[in-house]
Amino acid sequence: MKKFITRFISFAIIISLFSACGKDNSKNNTDVEKQKIYTSFYPLESITKEIVKDKMEVKNLIPVGQEVHHWEPTAKDMKDLDKGSVILVNGVNLESWTEKFKSALTEVNIVEVSKDVPLLKSEEHEHDEHEHEHEEEKDVVKPLSEKEEKHHNHGEYDPHIWLSLRNMKIMAKNITEQVISMDKQNESFYRENLTKLQNKLDELDKKYSAELENAKNKNIITSHEAFAYLFNDYGLKQIPIEDINSDSEPDLAKMKEIVELAKKENIKYVFYEELSENKIEETIAKEIGGQAKMLYTIEGRTEEQIKENKDYFQMMEENLKALVEATK
Repeated sequence: MKKFITRFISFAIIISLFSACGKDNSKNNTDVEKQKIYTSFYPLESITKEIVKDKMEVKNLIPVGQEVHHWEPTAKDMKDLDKGSVILVNGVNLESWTEKFKSALTEVNIVEVSKDVPLLKSEEHEHDEHEHEHEEEKDVVKPLSEKEEKHHNHGEYDPHIWLSLRNMKIMAKNITEQVISMDKQNESFYRENLTKLQNKLDELDKKYSAELENAKNKNIITSHEAFAYLFNDYGLKQIPIEDINSDSEPDLAKMKEIVELAKKENIKYVFYEELSENKIEETIAKEIGGQAKMLYTIEGRTEEQIKENKDYFQMMEENLKALVEATK
């Protein structure tokens, strides 16, 4: 009897040891490090997170409070990247630093998400080509091939494609394809999230169309040439104070021209951007007896916006409210 009890206890101990080992192995399996995917600026970070959820770690390269036009990577930024890292970029010459990355880090994969997006020529470029012509609407060009995108002239196409909800659907699809190439096992999960995201974009697009359909004043004064894609979707026209790169202040002649046009067209709002000063916009607004208000370019987020958990969709909702008010 004693032998039986001894054997039984020994057997129980062995079983418990195997169970413990199994639990440890299970724990180790769940602790596998997630794949990282980098994004060049906030809009791409936002929609990539919507697609991958908790399956991957999404890291944004640009620090909080900075916008994409003026940011340049430091030696530390490049050193922190792992071999084989994937960086999602907007393309269309928005990120001027990509060549620097490519030459310094040959094993980093830089993926442009602008593939198949119908590009608009920048107004600055059109003015250079047609110095004495004034066009009422922008011409939409056919999507560029990957080769054409890499070799088109600097500044020829407007890079602010993410401000169009319709473009964001295409960009989200491109991001999803890249993510699936990195993690084929979870393809159905990513595609399901893409469908949800595109439906969300469609709903907001319909809301924009409905609320701006009967806009009385379709001319909008903006701080710089960033809103062509957004306005083009709903029949609005931007009157930019600065050109597409927003690197220089307008001269007095330009400001006088805008003030005269605003008075003629009864424009009462001048829009500035979230990450820039608004002295010029305030000056013009005062001259026309109007108001200076903010319109998000969503090139980055402030500390305050992060604390409020204000995302791409919320900022686009606020843009809609501002535009409805301005076009009454």
